[in-house]
Amino acid sequence: MNYWQIATGSDGRDYSKEFLRFGMAFVGNGGKEGARMKNEVQLGDIILVRHGLSKVVAVGKVVKREEKFKGNDDKDWLKDFDGWDLSAYCYVDWHIPQNPDDKVDGLSPGTIKKVDQKNLRDFMEDIIQKYPSVAKFEPEPAQTKEVNDEEILDFLICEGLRPGTAEELTVTLNRIRLLANYYRKHQEWEDVREHETRTFLIVPLLLALGWAEQQIKVELSIDKRRRVDLACFSSPYCRKNEQCVLLIESKGFSQGLTYAPDQASEYAKNFPNCKVVLVSNGYCYKAFGLKKGEQFPSNPSAYLNLLCPRDRYPIDPDHVKGCCETLKMLLPTYKG
Repeated sequence: MNYWQIATGSDGRDYSKEFLRFGMAFVGNGGKEGARMKNEVQLGDIILVRHGLSKVVAVGKVVKREEKFKGNDDKDWLKDFDGWDLSAYCYVDWHIPQNPDDKVDGLSPGTIKKVDQKNLRDFMEDIIQKYPSVAKFEPEPAQTKEVNDEEILDFLICEGLRPGTAEELTVTLNRIRLLANYYRKHQEWEDVREHETRTFLIVPLLLALGWAEQQIKVELSIDKRRRVDLACFSSPYCRKNEQCVLLIESKGFSQGLTYAPDQASEYAKNFPNCKVVLVSNGYCYKAFGLKKGEQFPSNPSAYLNLLCPRDRYPIDPDHVKGCCETLKMLLPTYKG
């Protein structure tokens, strides 16, 4: 039997909720992490899930479900986890400690690593003995459907996109995909920062959807300390915040989209007629619809991955719409 520690993401990425919801642990399909999950994790192994180097989320034992205890590349919803491919997985019965923030010695960086320290192994065994396993797991997300560009354009034209603009949008989508794939495959992701994603991926999409340059303000100051990455106005910018209808918080390729909505929602308080806040790394978009007088939603309204558009959000298809609705919310004509 082996002992493992697995990270639930970092820098705006936190998968711990899904680990516990679905009774699973999953890591990236490629590289050393995927190889360890695919080749080394075995039935009965004990896994500690940490977030950062101080918080123990849960400890569990690898178990068999439906005649298997692990798999790889056979669950579509894990192939697009906010743009990340996390399709190497195993099934786990989780035990949740009462005080997850208590400091534990022996936690170390890395996505998935074997645990050799006796004190940490004893701690893991103790959690399993002390706390009951999670009694019930949620069903895994339902299957979603890929949406091609022709379907997207048909939908947007019905929403008011000009046919002439549709031709430009087709060209722009292809250009964005080529550049995003170049960044993904040939660049260190840490080097593709928010300035690149905003300039070369996000703004071109806005222009292709019909926004004029005069309506877009880059790095709009809110106060002496804070700036909004992109603010879109119902008319040419003239320092009137009540005319702002859309905000976008841009992120780099190595960053996730988990925590960014909190930041964006704070910004939106300064713009009383803002209808939509989006968070994007340049090819993935999470859209949050705002209604006047209502509290900012904690869950997204719609999700788009330009590299693989789908009809609904792969992680939560029952509650979050997909690519067409996201692009609709990005249109200058969107009324909310």
